[in-house]
Amino acid sequence: MKIRIQKEKDCKVVNWANGTSTELFVFPTDGNFQTRDFTFRISTATVEVEETTFSDFSSLTRILMILEGNINLIHEGRYSKQLAPFDQDTFDGSWPTKSQGKVRDFNVMFKENVEGKVEHFVINTGQSELFTLSGTYDFFFVQNGSFRFNDLEIQKNDMLIIEREEKESIDLECLEAGDLVKVEIQLK
Repeated sequence: MKIRIQKEKDCKVVNWANGTSTELFVFPTDGNFQTRDFTFRISTATVEVEETTFSDFSSLTRILMILEGNINLIHEGRYSKQLAPFDQDTFDGSWPTKSQGKVRDFNVMFKENVEGKVEHFVINTGQSELFTLSGTYDFFFVQNGSFRFNDLEIQKNDMLIIEREEKESIDLECLEAGDLVKVEIQLK
């Protein structure tokens, strides 16, 4: 099992038409978001205007989870969905999509040879939580609070990255109550 922490201060931040995007992880590590040359990508983003049109990400599946704010997600000709903090939607990146509302969101994008899953956990101070690792990669993003795994401490906007070859479990101790977003990525 390989484990590391991605600190927010070390992440690549790019501006887009209506906000910013912070790349937390891209696979392969030399993948390129701008040219869509990657297998999967995890990021946070801000939407700083009331209405926006999403970029076309054909050949990618997207999981969008709201971290702060509320949004009305409109997949033209398909459906609309109201999302509050920690609500999520999974959709085809080629769908014409618009949104209404200013938010900070959490994004996972992946190609067809990948399966992705995103879950939210609220953990109280002093509580320990046992997580089964099921993906090729498992990620733990701290929206707020602080947590410890062995001698590693993860704070707000940090992400614990775990790459493993066989099914294992980890125990995370909550140092300060908070919200944790777990991402499971399975390479096929």
